[in-house]
Amino acid sequence: MTGTDHASRPEKVSPIYVIAGFLGSGKTTLLKRLLAHQLDRGVKPAVLMNEFGEVDVDGALLHEHPCSKDVELQALLSGCICCDLSGEFSETVGHLVRKSNGAPVFIETTGLADTGQVVMGVEKALTRSTSTTRGVLASVIVMVDGPRFLTLGAYWSAADDHLKQADVVVINKLDQIDRRQADLVERRIKVVNPAATIVRAAHAEVDVDRLFGGAATKKAPSIEQGTVKDSATGYQSGSFKILKPFDPVRLEAWLKRFERSVIRMKGFVNVQGRTGLQELQWIMGSLMLTPYTGSQQSQAKLVVIGRRVPWQRFLDGLEACLVRPARRRKRQTTRWSSSTRRRTS
Repeated sequence: MTGTDHASRPEKVSPIYVIAGFLGSGKTTLLKRLLAHQLDRGVKPAVLMNEFGEVDVDGALLHEHPCSKDVELQALLSGCICCDLSGEFSETVGHLVRKSNGAPVFIETTGLADTGQVVMGVEKALTRSTSTTRGVLASVIVMVDGPRFLTLGAYWSAADDHLKQADVVVINKLDQIDRRQADLVERRIKVVNPAATIVRAAHAEVDVDRLFGGAATKKAPSIEQGTVKDSATGYQSGSFKILKPFDPVRLEAWLKRFERSVIRMKGFVNVQGRTGLQELQWIMGSLMLTPYTGSQQSQAKLVVIGRRVPWQRFLDGLEACLVRPARRRKRQTTRWSSSTRRRTS
């Protein structure tokens, strides 16, 4: 092949979509919908998922679409891509652009990531890329938990800086709030980022065309080059396996006692009175248990993310929520994995 032939080839461009949002705002649900939209059209996208904990819970949830095997999926665990995994993150973005062959690349951040620094990491990866497929940062989509947005600042000091990076803000969970509160949330978002497109949704059901409306011209992040902020300061995460089913009533009552410290808990568990694994989602005071319908999960395990959690007392009480035979009471039925993520000021 001559140099002229090579130069005449049309350039392939992969749009990159960053999906951000605080813990439990609906990022994975939105990602599942966007992937289904692409797969139904015969497009094979690439995905990078970041988990603050060491267990890839959200990655397992993507394997529900019959064509999910066609998704190039990479997971970065046990840290945050905006700080302690930043080098690995840039390398992985470059790899996915090469593998995408012009298809979209989706990046789902951990709920504690600094979105501005994630944008910087993407741009760094694209600058260094030598692939024949070019990547373009198309849009930063920020998910907002409608019922909890107005109190988010008490949990996460980086909330406003995070919103400033958004091209599109999805106000999610509108089924849980009234119109007056939704209007108040939208007004607060517009004060922080008046240029963002705002989309309202329940269960992350959105008009996909409003999110895929074309590549945006990105503004420079409001972070000086070379500055690294730790947006996860004060948060800890732990992962553990569960050997017995939970009593759901006792479990919810126990979690309610820790709703200001255990911010997020998610995973797959067995539950008394239910058949098969259940997907567990605990988000700042709200517990949801739904049948797990995927095919990539076989073990019951949980990830817990919180701040100032009295871990031993919390785990002792969590163990007391397990169902045991009447004559047998065995201690230590939960088992922490080998490492627990810990961030302190």
